[in-house]
Amino acid sequence: MNVRFPRLLLLFPSWLAFVLYLPALSHGLVWDDLYFLTDQPYLRDPGLWWGQLRQPLFVSGNYFRPLPLLTFVAEARLGVMNPFVFHLVNVLLHALNTGLVVALARRLGCGAMAACGAGLLFALHPALVESVCWVSDRFDLLMAVFLFAALWTGDRIRHGAVRGLAVGSLFFLALLSKETAIILLALLPLFQMAAWRASGQPLRTMDLRLWLRRAWPAWVGLLPALLVYLILRESALAGLYQADAQMVAGNVLQHLLLVGKTLGLYLSLLVWPFGRISPVHPAPTPVMPGDVAAWLGLAATVLLTLMLIWQRRRPVPVLLGLMGLVALAPVSNLVPLTIGDNLVQDRYLLLPVAFAALALASLWQPGRMPRRWGVAWMSWCVACAFSVALAIPHWAGNLTLWRWAYAQAPESHVAQENLLGVLANAGLDEEALAVGAPMLARRPEQPALMHNMALAEMRLGRLAAAESRVRAVLSRLSGDSPKVRMDRSEAWNLLGYILMGEQRRDEAERALRESVTLSPYLSRPHFNLALLYFQQGRDVEAEREMAFVRRYDTPQMAAVHEARLRELRATLAARITPRDPQK
Repeated sequence: MNVRFPRLLLLFPSWLAFVLYLPALSHGLVWDDLYFLTDQPYLRDPGLWWGQLRQPLFVSGNYFRPLPLLTFVAEARLGVMNPFVFHLVNVLLHALNTGLVVALARRLGCGAMAACGAGLLFALHPALVESVCWVSDRFDLLMAVFLFAALWTGDRIRHGAVRGLAVGSLFFLALLSKETAIILLALLPLFQMAAWRASGQPLRTMDLRLWLRRAWPAWVGLLPALLVYLILRESALAGLYQADAQMVAGNVLQHLLLVGKTLGLYLSLLVWPFGRISPVHPAPTPVMPGDVAAWLGLAATVLLTLMLIWQRRRPVPVLLGLMGLVALAPVSNLVPLTIGDNLVQDRYLLLPVAFAALALASLWQPGRMPRRWGVAWMSWCVACAFSVALAIPHWAGNLTLWRWAYAQAPESHVAQENLLGVLANAGLDEEALAVGAPMLARRPEQPALMHNMALAEMRLGRLAAAESRVRAVLSRLSGDSPKVRMDRSEAWNLLGYILMGEQRRDEAERALRESVTLSPYLSRPHFNLALLYFQQGRDVEAEREMAFVRRYDTPQMAAVHEARLRELRATLAARITPRDPQK
């Protein structure tokens, strides 16, 4: 065989991963992307981004992920907020992760064909669409890069101290990308043991000692990296962990069933993702004792664990299967998660998909595999490619994303709130009210639904009804988390704009000032204050607010705001300019 063919074969999965996701390069920003990159200027303004890197994310007080945010800072300065740049980096990271999966397969002794198969399974799995197409999931993509690189490096460098430094550095970068990288403490020895066994070495006592002598320097490198990370995390979050879970565990049995149902859903998505991938997978909690799916998931997890133990004669795939279960542990709701009403998330399968692909590749025996297995593998890959190609367009924009999500799971709180907000922001006010009315009837106390209904009503000129809804929203938002402060700021801004429409200018100014106090760098209340001041003839104060808007807005929104300001000035000038009676 020409030596170039195996090399090209090993590069093929990465190339296919890149080509398959090329349509994503034309997509816009969706979901949390808007907060990170457009609504707030923290990652765009040189005077603000360093402080933001040292803060928890707005979603949860437990999310400390400065490295992906730093990549957003670099891309924002490079691409002037062009979504193409952010999507290109995500697609390249996916291609890189695919190449690392191939490299790990080769490290396990897999031939070129088997390693290529592992890469294809990873590149084409539909559950990874969310990670690649959603810019804000840079966290998982970057974490995977550093974890895969750490596993590959774990026994490749001969000098022990250099190996420990390399693995520790990669571990530190993975932790700065996402806190669940802590699982490398368990993954690394399992992978080293699998690589040792794949090389033909038995794990008898004397050989185990030899393996430990070679493997331990990499483990030592993990400890100082973890210590430095914990110090940084403590400094940024004022504590290592705070209870802010939105999942309700219930009693001991219900918590066990919650874990079982979560793992069961992940395992089923891993094996059969077709037609089931979605940004939302809602489920009520606590899980009731009569929930059949929860019991089945728990039984499937126990059965899988017993099968791995029973197959100890094949230690490599068994160890890789255990790595997949370890990768699921942090997202299995052992500690209830902060992910709204979603029991599982597609993006959390990124690492389990990789280890499942490696386990299957390690079972590949050239010339001894039945032809039907090859046909099944090819059919599965083709089905995955079609599924990915069909799913990618749904992530093109917020409207397509949330119409799709709501159609799949209309009971999802996340899908309801986002769809209603997108419809209102897109100016589809009548549709927003029609869609929102039954949602609000089922959940009359939900602030996000009420806020978006108020926005639609305000745009339709129903100012009194909109004001009543916004005041109800403000009465229901409590707490001092970054997310709650942002929500209250948005509500005060909307209230201020409604009051401007009702010509209650003093009240409007107080509401807008409250919005600015809660979220100082949100540009919308500053712009509304500028409009209010221009209407009152307070030009100096208006220009001061517009100077703030020009600095902290995105270039696109700054142009929109300038155009609206010119229209207001022209309207005001027309009102005070005497008309020529001859015209």
